[in-house]
Amino acid sequence: MSCKTTRLPDIVIVTVDTLRADHVGAYDERSSTPRIDAFASTATLFEHSAAPMPLTRPSHFSMLTSLYPREHGVMNNAMSLPDSSHTLTEMLADQNYRAGGFVAVRLLGPDSGADQGFDHFEQPVDARESVAEEVVSRALGWIDGLAEDQRFFLWVHLFDPHLPYEPPEEFRGGVPPERSQINWTYLVEVANENDGNVPAAILEEGKTLYRGEVGYVDHWIGELLDGLDARRAADDTLVALTADHGECFENGVFFEHADCLWEAGIRIPLIVRYPPMFPAGRRVSEQTSILDLTPTVLRAVGLEVPEGLSGRALQDHAQFADRQILVQHPFYQPSAADRRPQRLEAVRSVGGEPTTPILVGVERVGLVDREWKYLRVGDEHELYSMGPTPDERSNRISEQPEVAERMKRLLQQQLQAHPLLLLETPEINEELLETLRALGYL
Repeated sequence: MSCKTTRLPDIVIVTVDTLRADHVGAYDERSSTPRIDAFASTATLFEHSAAPMPLTRPSHFSMLTSLYPREHGVMNNAMSLPDSSHTLTEMLADQNYRAGGFVAVRLLGPDSGADQGFDHFEQPVDARESVAEEVVSRALGWIDGLAEDQRFFLWVHLFDPHLPYEPPEEFRGGVPPERSQINWTYLVEVANENDGNVPAAILEEGKTLYRGEVGYVDHWIGELLDGLDARRAADDTLVALTADHGECFENGVFFEHADCLWEAGIRIPLIVRYPPMFPAGRRVSEQTSILDLTPTVLRAVGLEVPEGLSGRALQDHAQFADRQILVQHPFYQPSAADRRPQRLEAVRSVGGEPTTPILVGVERVGLVDREWKYLRVGDEHELYSMGPTPDERSNRISEQPEVAERMKRLLQQQLQAHPLLLLETPEINEELLETLRALGYL
């Protein structure tokens, strides 16, 4: 197929909530996602991409603004994107792009600010979430209502891999029907029956059902891509596939992601197809982030990338050597811990491994690059190897003092370069203010 194009591209961004990179076959041959893998063979795959915070709202808003959560101010899922934020959607509107947003969960509904700049925006109406089939069908129907020469920006958000894990029967992987849904109510019941422990067999069933959800969403991503290609020329359409964060089943964090800065929680797939700029089959090893999508799209449509963005255009990936990405735990009100008894009281271990309680009043922040992950947790410091085989079990802080000192200095520079924005919203109440004071931000 020719790589020449005479028009500005249509833009499609697909975000799969809670999708681990290592559960995509194109990233890990032990996994099987045939439709995503086929898409990756026609696109450029970024091997090492990080979410800035493993939460739905903060990470998606970082994608749409190219700012870290601390910069756009949304530091947990209770906070909304302020109207003053300038999103990719609004930037494209200036170029006569029609924008359609189709999200699968109410958490990203209009009250979150996710709809900012969209001409058409749909969220679930009768339920907390919509399955992939419903979201994809509505998104393709919206395209059918556009004029053939109308440029568009389409954001499709799919939620299926998120807890609860309840894939359709053909994707259950042999898990018996009576145990075909894993949710926190079930996990608490199991833990109460086993002196606070969720047995390893239940953990394995949860992983199987999670893989089933990934398989289901993979199928519908294929249907979406087929529908796009039937409607618009591939050379004239930039399609990006990514995730807001992953899911953790190890290192003290299980069936969860909000408290997980391990690779399972922050390493995400990032695949871009646009033949004029991103060659098919290329694999890029430099460190990237979901923040990079906004400048990438702006470059693709011929717009200048505004100063002050924290992401970089992926077209410039060869210049990303020695790049670090800032990662951070959410800021919670102390009462948030009281609303999560499944983590603090009921589920005390999984497969015999103790669970890690939610952090409140202690900041967990760090940097990740191709070689190392450096985390600061209160007054504690951790350093993990991110080489060819990441090792997040062995803290190398005492073995690598020079590396630790360098990463510590770089982290401080990043925190100064990306200061915390304190929003004036109802979510910033006295309780959270007290937490921020304790952390030294006020």
